[in-house]
Amino acid sequence: MDNTKTLLTEAAWIWLEGAECLPHQYVCFQKKARLAEIDCDTFADISVDSDFILYINGVEVIRGQFSDYPERKTYTRVRIADFLQTGDNLISVLAYYRGEDFSEYRKGMPGLAFAMQSGDITISSDCTWKAQRHPAFRSGPMPRVTGQMGFTACYDARLDTAWTSLDLGNDWPAASIQAIGIDGFWADITERPVQPLDILPEVPARIVMQGSIRRSEFEGSVASIMSHDYLVSLTPAEVFAMPPAPADYTAHPDTASDYMRLPDDRWLEMTPSSDASDGRFIVLDLGREEVGLLSLCVDAPAGTVLDIAHGEHLDDGRVRMFVGGRNFADRYICRDGINRFILPFRRIGARYIEVHFSCFDRPVKLNYIGLKPTILNVDDIGSFHSNDRLANREYNVAKRTLRLCMHEHYEDCPWREQALYAFDSRNQALYGYYAFGNYDFAAASFDLLGRGIRDDGLLELCAPARIPITIPIFSLVWITEVAEHWLYSGTSVLFDTFSSQIDFMLDMACSRFDASTGLYAAPAGDDIWQFYEWMDGLAGPIGGEAIGSRLDAPYNLFLHESLGSYIWMLNQSGQADKANELIVRQKELGVAIFNAFWNREKNALSTYLLDGTQTHFSDLVQVLALHQEILPGSVIPRVLEGIYSDAFSPMTLSSRLYEILALMASCPSARSFADTRIHTDWGDMLFQGATSFWETARGGDDFDLAGSLCHGWSALPVLYLGAYALGIFPLEPGFGKFAIRPFPGNLYSAKGTVPTPAGPIHMEWIRNDDGLIVKVDGPESLSPHVESLPEAPIAKLLWNGKAMI
Repeated sequence: MDNTKTLLTEAAWIWLEGAECLPHQYVCFQKKARLAEIDCDTFADISVDSDFILYINGVEVIRGQFSDYPERKTYTRVRIADFLQTGDNLISVLAYYRGEDFSEYRKGMPGLAFAMQSGDITISSDCTWKAQRHPAFRSGPMPRVTGQMGFTACYDARLDTAWTSLDLGNDWPAASIQAIGIDGFWADITERPVQPLDILPEVPARIVMQGSIRRSEFEGSVASIMSHDYLVSLTPAEVFAMPPAPADYTAHPDTASDYMRLPDDRWLEMTPSSDASDGRFIVLDLGREEVGLLSLCVDAPAGTVLDIAHGEHLDDGRVRMFVGGRNFADRYICRDGINRFILPFRRIGARYIEVHFSCFDRPVKLNYIGLKPTILNVDDIGSFHSNDRLANREYNVAKRTLRLCMHEHYEDCPWREQALYAFDSRNQALYGYYAFGNYDFAAASFDLLGRGIRDDGLLELCAPARIPITIPIFSLVWITEVAEHWLYSGTSVLFDTFSSQIDFMLDMACSRFDASTGLYAAPAGDDIWQFYEWMDGLAGPIGGEAIGSRLDAPYNLFLHESLGSYIWMLNQSGQADKANELIVRQKELGVAIFNAFWNREKNALSTYLLDGTQTHFSDLVQVLALHQEILPGSVIPRVLEGIYSDAFSPMTLSSRLYEILALMASCPSARSFADTRIHTDWGDMLFQGATSFWETARGGDDFDLAGSLCHGWSALPVLYLGAYALGIFPLEPGFGKFAIRPFPGNLYSAKGTVPTPAGPIHMEWIRNDDGLIVKVDGPESLSPHVESLPEAPIAKLLWNGKAMI
């Protein structure tokens, strides 16, 4: 078999016969295949809109469609020889069609394409396949979890059958062919660029609260109903029938809270309530933020209803499952006996799970309710360890925060959105380069974003998505993340793909030139959000709200940065003449920004020029100007003093990367200030019990009580400690030439590993009276360049055992 070409070229795109194109459909497919022999190299290709699980002979083989564009499909290739048998084989697919636009999904045509080849036998999706709507899942419109991430689920186990292992196809209608030859049906079809996620065993869950519920007359989504339930907290003995401890049991006897701490064969019996209540509730603690598939195993009478909510904290004395119209809850209805279930197509980000049990008149036995983590299997290369336990903890929690926000692509937060943004992913990629060296994964995310180009030269807000608004600076940041990917990975693949598009994007941005100031006006319109930061004065307006003849310093500074990124890429690609033309434009823009926005009284740049008047002053603008080196040297100390004294509107965690990039390249006092701020702000989250870093410093109280406690853009300590404390920076693509420039701050010793495309660099240093004693080991193909900081001189340096100082 030719493994370089998809088997789907002649496969049919199939779906339910005569079905309406409804959203939120679960469809079962079956095909019986007779094989006289099994080729040990048998593969299958599968592509679906929107998601799938493939079973062969009743055994799950693989799951998970890559997040792609409808016109640019991806397929998943999987080796299936070990699942096949001579004679009859049953191929079963559970397909799910999302069917409405979300922030991480763009609506396409429902369908399944499948093809496998074993020896001379080819089996492809066609009209001989059978298709049936899944009887247990409620299909059709359901309340959304959030506007960004999908529908809630309702599953009635009483209606399910063992359809993945029983040949029921003779009773099912034939599948309907939507199109023949997927290679011609789509504009493009390629193998998925990111491997399927690993699904791990269930994590420990501990019962931390239990009691009875009294249900109000409120009607609505499951989450809203649960949020209106009255909870009566009870002791474990009032809710559970605990077995007696064995006579020879010498340790502490089991308590109710212990039963699901480690999933095993134990069962905890929940008794029906004897009072006028409407059921029971439990709250489970997973111990830390997790991301995965909802999993349960309970023994219950038929019709028992489990309403299952998830959230990140218990600040309200219960899980915050219904907030701002969001619905963080699903419903499961039990069949009689043992119920084992995994919610198949939507990941849950949570630490706590709250379950309301109703409609049962005999004891319900609990074996497990919790999550099966879903993770991207990346190389865990980067490391950091120092004499400071807090710094070590900051690094490790930040690294885990990144892992929780990486699946098919980078995602902002796993609880509330799971969406890919350019601004967020730029941060995450930089941090990830130091943690994992995950260059291919980053490229896949940036490619998705780049494919979302609009006619106005801006990218869709998220990808793959179709969203009514977009944020102009996110498109500019995308250009910078493309350049940084080339610098860290050593490959120009993204530039080669998108260079003409970047030309178009920058031409459109520079078409709004204001000759009187030398600045550029930000895009405006009903579909434009003038967003820069989550602070007053920087987070709006949205749409057609009037902003007068306003010129924005942040927009022009981000444009200045993107021009510099493109200039660097042009020079790397040998297009020096084109780069030199843009250098002139960039320099002129830098001068114009300073002339238009510098305020002598404030000793700072204003944020806006509104009808000729300077207004608003923010840390963000100052650090962007420092980072872009557009400030004359004479004013830099005054600007820094304003930052040190909190004279301006502060920055949130979202853009603190720019503070680090600016201040760490400045002077000793700026580096000291940045170091203190990092350990104070991120340490404060840890002291408040964070197991992953938050969206903002306000935690769950922000965004009208919908603040996330796990957000990828907040994993900054990975970069700060991996790059600045260890002091390893690429100077040429792929670290071909790299800088050694450690900044110890208040640390006395540190060691760690930084990934590179050529292999890891191992660094360790210790401080003594003469300066830093540094030892660095790495691939001989890399060329180190020593750059001592004045406050941290390097007294001795060994590179692969050879003295450089």
